[in-house]
Amino acid sequence: NNANQEVSYDFLGNYNLKLIGCKADQEITTADGQTEYNSAIFRLCPSESGCNSDKAGGCKKGYGDFVVSLNTFVEAYFEDQRDNMNWDDQFQVDRYAQCGNYRAEQQDGGDNVEYFIGPTCTSDGLDVRLAVFEDNTCTTESNTAFETISNGWALPYSTGGMVSTSCMDCVGTNENGETVLRDMCLNLYQGAVYSCEEKMESVSYYGQNVDGCDMIQSSLPKAVKSGKGGKVFGWLLFVVLIVGFAGYIVWWRKKKQQSGDGLV
Repeated sequence: NNANQEVSYDFLGNYNLKLIGCKADQEITTADGQTEYNSAIFRLCPSESGCNSDKAGGCKKGYGDFVVSLNTFVEAYFEDQRDNMNWDDQFQVDRYAQCGNYRAEQQDGGDNVEYFIGPTCTSDGLDVRLAVFEDNTCTTESNTAFETISNGWALPYSTGGMVSTSCMDCVGTNENGETVLRDMCLNLYQGAVYSCEEKMESVSYYGQNVDGCDMIQSSLPKAVKSGKGGKVFGWLLFVVLIVGFAGYIVWWRKKKQQSGDGLV
């Protein structure tokens, strides 16, 4: 049975995985029956046609979109990257892949308030950040600045970047140098609460799962729906502005020369 199960998911090796969305305050029930309140949307882009890390959506054809709980995605990512991560000794970020209690530094004369730290979404819905919360489900964000309860330490990833939004190949190499399916891709695919495979050409022998298409489409960030990429667009805008300014300088100098005032 294990061999058959492994073969049935070989098609995932034809894809790259990319986080394309993060939706806060979205209640979902995970595969093990747990209720969670934030979700992550990841896309499987065909490796053959390429996955663009600089584009919010990664790819425009042949892809599938999937929803898992945010905690599930962050845990899978940390497990995948465990050997590559060097956390600050003062703050072990991987402790907060799920919502966890934070022991605040006791302030003189202050109340012994309980705080929690966990992953949540950035305001644009494209990235994952860490935040301080008042409850053990990490749904009510605290107004208390982390620096005031940590002896001045800054909270890492408080503006984003807790996980990568780059494309990741679903094929890797094991300790023996053999090509294998990446656990992160397999575990996230199996743990998907909603799936939309209507554009995927390579699927399992069960066929395309399209049960979650409407729900996922309504949850996609604007940048993904529009097909625009923040990084590339920003650099293009910067270049256009620089070129435009340079053109203006040239025009201004010629104008001055034509006016005969001797200015260059």
